[in-house]
Amino acid sequence: MANPMTRRRYQPNNRRSKPTIPTTNESETNSTLSHEIFDECEKLKQKLLSLPNGNPETRFYRQELLDQYNQLILVDLDFAIEKKIEHDLWTIIFKNEISSKQDQVKENHQHPIKRAEIQTSLQTFYEYARGYYIKLLQDVVHSYNFENSICKLTFPFLQRRSLSSYSTRQCKEASMLYFIQHILVHVGDLNRYSNHIDLAKTFYQYAIQTIPCLGQPYNQIAILHEMKNPLSLLTPGQNQLITVYYYVRSIAIKVTFPLAISNLDKLFQRLKDFPLSRYEQTSPHSEFLTLFLQIIAMINLESNLEGLQPFLDLFRKSIIKNFHQSQFIQMISILMFTLHRTLSLLPRATPSKQPEIQFNLALQVLILILEQCLEVIQLPLSMMVVDEQHILPIVYLTFAYLANIFKSKTDLFDHPVFKQKPTMWNSLAKLLRSFGVYATNLEMNKDKNQTSGSLFNRYSDYPLTEERTLECFTPLNEILKAYNFKKYDNNDTASEELSEKDERQLRKLRLVAILRTLSQKVDEKTKNKLFEHLITYVKDDVVYFESSSLPTIPQVPTSNFGVPGDRRTIQKPSKDEGRMYNSNGAVVKTPRGGRNVALRQFFEPAMAAAESASKDRLMSPSHSSNDPVTNPPPPPHLLEHPGAWPQLSSVSEPRNLFHAQSLDPTESRFDSVWRNTVDPKDQFSFQPSSSPQQILAPGLMLPNSLTKPNFKP
Repeated sequence: MANPMTRRRYQPNNRRSKPTIPTTNESETNSTLSHEIFDECEKLKQKLLSLPNGNPETRFYRQELLDQYNQLILVDLDFAIEKKIEHDLWTIIFKNEISSKQDQVKENHQHPIKRAEIQTSLQTFYEYARGYYIKLLQDVVHSYNFENSICKLTFPFLQRRSLSSYSTRQCKEASMLYFIQHILVHVGDLNRYSNHIDLAKTFYQYAIQTIPCLGQPYNQIAILHEMKNPLSLLTPGQNQLITVYYYVRSIAIKVTFPLAISNLDKLFQRLKDFPLSRYEQTSPHSEFLTLFLQIIAMINLESNLEGLQPFLDLFRKSIIKNFHQSQFIQMISILMFTLHRTLSLLPRATPSKQPEIQFNLALQVLILILEQCLEVIQLPLSMMVVDEQHILPIVYLTFAYLANIFKSKTDLFDHPVFKQKPTMWNSLAKLLRSFGVYATNLEMNKDKNQTSGSLFNRYSDYPLTEERTLECFTPLNEILKAYNFKKYDNNDTASEELSEKDERQLRKLRLVAILRTLSQKVDEKTKNKLFEHLITYVKDDVVYFESSSLPTIPQVPTSNFGVPGDRRTIQKPSKDEGRMYNSNGAVVKTPRGGRNVALRQFFEPAMAAAESASKDRLMSPSHSSNDPVTNPPPPPHLLEHPGAWPQLSSVSEPRNLFHAQSLDPTESRFDSVWRNTVDPKDQFSFQPSSSPQQILAPGLMLPNSLTKPNFKP
């Protein structure tokens, strides 16, 4: 008699064929069918879990359960998600088998032949699982006729099909997006197991783009960078920074991934005990990121807080020398996370014992970075190492976060760390004045569909580049929820996108709006200002800022741009119709302030001084008609020859500036200024003429050309 298991295995059935899905749309029939399939899945699941490892029937029951799960997902995805079928599919069918084979590889490390066989079998299983998930994702998208930008990236050849072998069924969009993200994460896991690091990170990033508010893909990217990859081009410090950043993103999110909390604490435990001599004996550049992460680890774990000051002093000295925009955005995000944790706004493994000290130290590190960034902007152009446009995203994110927590912690800016930085506030005021922002451009109109007006009003829901990278980040949630990330999706070719120039201007407008709002905050009870570090006012429709920490230094001449020697004035438009707009609808200010304050500080005072000096030389001193004019006496050696001393006209004599003067052929020529440096043969002289056309006057063109004289040496 044949083995019944063998007979069932080779008996014709629907196990290898596509599942038959009913074409009826009756919800009651679908619900009954879904429950029947689910009951069969539960029976097979219990049988499979009851079998010991290595049992020959395990493979058969696993394949049967896989077919049932596949059919249930294609019949009713909402019901399958509700019963967590996608979780059982990964854990029971694939993860348990992978873990078993990985354990066998570790146990046979002394048997290279057997170990190689197990590794080959494991790699084959990875390929099978990866192919199954990709095929399942394609079937689900076709079955439910779903399409989004991630599906286009994953399957470039995929097209929506209204008629197919599957009937078009309906499911919730949230269920479909969750299932797509689930598949992308586990395909990334399978690539990570196979050491395909770059491909794994690509699938994790696709998962983040699908649903940014779930923490698991962030945790997987952190694990990816924590692995020792010999092919990585990143330094150990860069890998550590990215690892901490993605663990932070996995925790500070709407749906926290619990394992990320313990993973982050384990990493902090490895970083907190490095001695200070490690950074003093090596290059500050190579260990700068590790130094920063050790400071963060010591604050989060409350380890040796009283000995943290030497680390902070060393960190402050090397901030600008190691500036990198993307790394500093990650560092600022980690500091936001730490501050939010000390305020008990984010989960942690153990409760904090010294939250006030933790908050003070984390805030001190944040202000250190902000102070150095503002200081470097004010440097002369010859000493500048970082451009203003690279610094502004750091400044904007910092004040956006401080304004966010200021709503719940109104005494934030009374902290001593803010009062001890008068130079920082003065530099910030200079920076804000240099923008030359109109007050009318910061007014929010009710009509957001207008095609003209300020960028601040028309693109109030536009996320900046640095805000796109921090989508769904809890510390900035109050700001990010006002943006429409789907409308301005980078992966969607039909979405609208600002030019780099307009985005920079929008960032300046938002920074001015945040600080202007802070400067106008008043305590309702005491009527005192809550933010006393900056004073803001409007003059000629332009928003100005002054630091209240330092006395105002008078500038001569007065500059509307906050730069000494700047004689320009801002023309206030009389009517809105009189303003000029560019192709994007942005207001064109006349005259327009320079973009770089350091550039203006370097050039404009010098130009103003040169202009003033040239005017002083051209203009004679003014005297009243009654004041006698005393000419300087001639030198003694000219007294013997009175005719050699030039006779100056008196004040009473009328002067005609446009009177033709007699030109001396040697001294009064225009080209005589080059006489001492240029060969006389190459000189050109002006041909004197009594014609009134050649009257010398400033700004008049000469009608006759300059001709080369017949010079005889």
